[in-house]
Amino acid sequence: MPSTAHAILQETLQHLGFAATIEEQPIEDGVLLDIKTDDASASHLIGRAGQTLSDLQYLTNRLVFRLDPTAPKVDRKSTRLNSSHT
Repeated sequence: MPSTAHAILQETLQHLGFAATIEEQPIEDGVLLDIKTDDASASHLIGRAGQTLSDLQYLTNRLVFRLDPTAPKVDRKSTRLNSSHT
């Protein structure tokens, strides 16, 4: 079952028009959300100097915290972008 962060990020990406899938993998201090998209979308999703990806991380954290204040934070070390959309 996907985590709250996974569900929020997936829905946000859909609303923004990104064709992406998210794979969730458990890690020691939470979950890894691996975003998979095609090469054309990857640069738009990352943004200049990673700003768009950082903004998505911030929004995801704010929404997750509002729903579950005890949920682990999504941070850069647990977010990865992979440009091989399946």
